[in-house]
Amino acid sequence: MTTAADDLDTITERWPTLHEAAGTRPTTTWPPAMGITRLMTEEERQEQAAERADTNPDAPGPRPTPIDVDVLDVMTTIETGLLTTADWLAERVQRPAFRATTGRGWSDDVHRQVVLLAAKDAADPRRWKYTGQRDAPTAAEWLSLRLRNAPGPFRALDEGERQAVENVARMGVELLRRTLGEARRKEAVPHPCPQPCGGQLVVEGGDGAPPVVRCEDCGRTWTEAAADVA
Repeated sequence: MTTAADDLDTITERWPTLHEAAGTRPTTTWPPAMGITRLMTEEERQEQAAERADTNPDAPGPRPTPIDVDVLDVMTTIETGLLTTADWLAERVQRPAFRATTGRGWSDDVHRQVVLLAAKDAADPRRWKYTGQRDAPTAAEWLSLRLRNAPGPFRALDEGERQAVENVARMGVELLRRTLGEARRKEAVPHPCPQPCGGQLVVEGGDGAPPVVRCEDCGRTWTEAAADVA
């Protein structure tokens, strides 16, 4: 069974893949047009054709920036959620660094050891930092360790804190998988069923499997090949 800590590990591991996806021009759209394009009005078909021509690499004029803005938006959403949660949790569970006065010089061996201990405690790499390297993978890894009760200058999470981290982990990994085409999605289609029922059409896909358009009233389905009707 996948845990929230596993979800955070997935975000850490797949973050470079999101970076790669953000640095390329989107090649697909959601929802996919499929056979339902025949239900579009003539004006909608002309607009779609114009959009395809504008993004064709052989078309005249300046080319669009090869960046997928939608992926960047998803990355920002995930990262903001993780950093905000890490800041909030650290304020609650991270023990303040030990303090020692430094005005007595280094002649006193005991005092010197206390000062060195305080400096080491403050610089403990397991501590969550509010400055410096602050990105999604760093926050996801730190939160994952807190869920696993890893040792360090922290107290154990209470149930409310654990639930808050689990919620952020679940939403983050769902966004990541959906963006990378690894999670199945369902969305309404703004065209009625062409059958006499005139029902609501929905398109399901986005997880790598062939997308399917289905009427929620009569149950008729369409696959990638418009002629294949179930």
